[in-house]
Amino acid sequence: MDTPAPQPSVDAQRLGDRTLAAAAALGERAAFETIVHRYGPMLYGYARRMVTDDAAADDVVQETFVAAWRQIDHYRGEATLKTWLFRICDRKIIDSHRMRYAEPIDDRLIDPIDTAADSDPAVVLSNTEFLAALERALAELPVRQRAAWVLREIDGLTFPEIGVTLKLGPGAARGHHHRAQATLRQRMQRWQR
Repeated sequence: MDTPAPQPSVDAQRLGDRTLAAAAALGERAAFETIVHRYGPMLYGYARRMVTDDAAADDVVQETFVAAWRQIDHYRGEATLKTWLFRICDRKIIDSHRMRYAEPIDDRLIDPIDTAADSDPAVVLSNTEFLAALERALAELPVRQRAAWVLREIDGLTFPEIGVTLKLGPGAARGHHHRAQATLRQRMQRWQR
């Protein structure tokens, strides 16, 4: 029987990112575990939207945290810890694409829709078709545009944070997002009112 992963102490959970990073740089594993618990789900969500499957996303996130642990003493706080981790994750995603070449992307934005008996079948079918079309449209976007759109619309990052994550200026991040929005708007016309 698997034992659950130890949760960070309440005191560690209350610490700010810079304090946690500084403690982790000194070898405090509990501080780094708090960072993993704080940002792991968000990084997994991003990775899952950018790679082919759950296993690849797991690998990307694991490699992200291994690299972060090795590099944590280089974190200077010039960007937020979240943005710094997203930048590492983005590099690992690019590495994953290089290793796997051009496998088709299967973006899963939202869990499957609840098809409870009291749901209107027409609404369920329409929502399912909409999500499938959105997934196809996202998969067709260039990687940087898809990344900018996902980071902005799903993960809620600002354009400066997206720029840091993708190694772009805020204006370039905004441009990639704008182009992604325009393409998606065109491809999703059927669902616009």
